[in-house]
Order: sequence, then structure tokens, then C-alpha cells
Amino acid sequence: MKILYFLGFLGIITILFIIYSEYSVGNILFRPDSNGRIIMNLNSLFGFLINPFYKRDLWNLNTLDINYAFIIIYSVIIYHLF
Repeated sequence: MKILYFLGFLGIITILFIIYSEYSVGNILFRPDSNGRIIMNLNSLFGFLINPFYKRDLWNLNTLDINYAFIIIYSVIIYHLF
């Protein structure tokens, strides 16, 4: 049962992170296609989420708010403290 609460917590953190990233950075999940229509682009979202695992320039103080790995690590620490 504890694992379900933890997975639910991670799911909520991920959804909130996606909403915040779409607001602050923009055009990550919802992008215009070649016809100008706004479509959902899961490939760019997935690339954005895993980007900190292989690029070092997202590990500075200015970009930690859009660093998914940092947010997950920080959230797991907070979850286990409380």
C-alpha cells in the first residue's frame, strides 16, 4: 500500500512539473505542427524530462526549476522526511 502512495506522489509531482514547465518554458508538450495547429508532442516532452540525465548545463542554479531529475530527487527526499 505504501508503494501505491509513493507512486501516486511521483505521478502528481510529474504532472505538476509538466504544467509548470509548459508555463515557464513553453512549447514542450503542446507545439504547433507544420499546419499551425497546436498538437500534443510526447516525444519532445520525454526528451525534455530525460535531458538532465545526459546534459550538464541543466545542473546550475538558474535551471534547477526545470530539471526533472532534481525535482524528483528533491521530492523523494521530502517524501521520506515527512
